[in-house]
Amino acid sequence: VEFVVILRHIRAIPIQTITSLQETPKPAKTAAVNNHKNVESTARKVFDILDDKQSVIDDTLFLYQGSVPSTVYRYEGFVAGLRIMVEDGVAGKHFYLGNSDPTNGHLYGLANIAAFIGQSMKETIQHDACDENSWDQYNDAYPLSNACGQLGQSYQDHRCPEHQRHMECWVDPDMSIRATTHAKWYGAPGPLFCGPKEEYPRTGIWDETYACHNPSADPPETCNAYEDQKAGRYDNSRAVPNRNGRTDVEGCCWWGRGVIQTT
Repeated sequence: VEFVVILRHIRAIPIQTITSLQETPKPAKTAAVNNHKNVESTARKVFDILDDKQSVIDDTLFLYQGSVPSTVYRYEGFVAGLRIMVEDGVAGKHFYLGNSDPTNGHLYGLANIAAFIGQSMKETIQHDACDENSWDQYNDAYPLSNACGQLGQSYQDHRCPEHQRHMECWVDPDMSIRATTHAKWYGAPGPLFCGPKEEYPRTGIWDETYACHNPSADPPETCNAYEDQKAGRYDNSRAVPNRNGRTDVEGCCWWGRGVIQTT
């Protein structure tokens, strides 16, 4: 239901409309040229509809927890990325915006966009997240090595199918990265991070119960793991494994990223 602003433009396509397109054969070259022009026209129609709904999409669709406009996902970035995927694509793959039917072709594109946004809402937009959140609580704690994989996974060991193996990125054990986004509830775990064992010899937990705002302490304590933090802290006082037994974050820079959380 979140993408009703797009789906409402889609109506039933009469069967006779589809069959009528096949009734009058055209010379191959002319048909190919006309088909290309019609596909371009279909794409323009889709973008025109989206542009007309920009404020609706930003104010009522791309929402954090269904009520507050997302700070990560806005229409301007969405449509810019969509144009790249339509016009340039990636690895020979393009986002489908409809067929050459000048009357109804764009409806298929709108349905495709609605499906993509629906999946995106489920995975990231409603959480206002781009980086994967640390959410796998194991033995009553949030292991910092969740960066290596949650629910028993090992992200760095994921492999592509043989025919796509040439596109794999090699694991760099010396890579050191900190996520940009994170969960926002009271005491929520801070951003995931990774780095070599020389930098992080062992990893512990995120202690969501810790009262980090304590101005009367000597020295005074503040919540500084992320902006608007209310509680919690990184605690590396002892090594604590994740579900996969990891107590380090070396080579663990492969947590989910992007609107569909690709790992």
